[in-house]
Amino acid sequence: MRTQVITAIQNLALGGVNLVQELPYDESGVPLYTKNPKSLYVDRTQFESVPVVQTLGGTNINNTTTSVSVYLAVDAKNPPQQLDTVINSLRGIEDSLTIDGTHTRESTVSTDYENDLLIVTVDYRLTRIN
Repeated sequence: MRTQVITAIQNLALGGVNLVQELPYDESGVPLYTKNPKSLYVDRTQFESVPVVQTLGGTNINNTTTSVSVYLAVDAKNPPQQLDTVINSLRGIEDSLTIDGTHTRESTVSTDYENDLLIVTVDYRLTRIN
């Protein structure tokens, strides 16, 4: 799913925001997205499986959620004028993400402040029954 998110983001007009192919892992204890403002980092794909039905015969039906997070840090005092447009564009790609059998597609945006940076996190979640 990470590859799908990166491909979808590459097709967006990001107005001065760069897409980085690297993972947002810490370098010297500091997340890379805080060291490189105005850069989008896409994290690894995460999986979570929650049992829906468990039978005595050993057949289980699970809701499996596949998720990816995208991080963007910008100057909190002077955010780019197009920040809202970039965030809305990022939210809009959830419908282009596909996994066979997906019944729910969600994206959430959260913000946090760290020193003088506004950190925007966009989480994509696709859920399917298997």
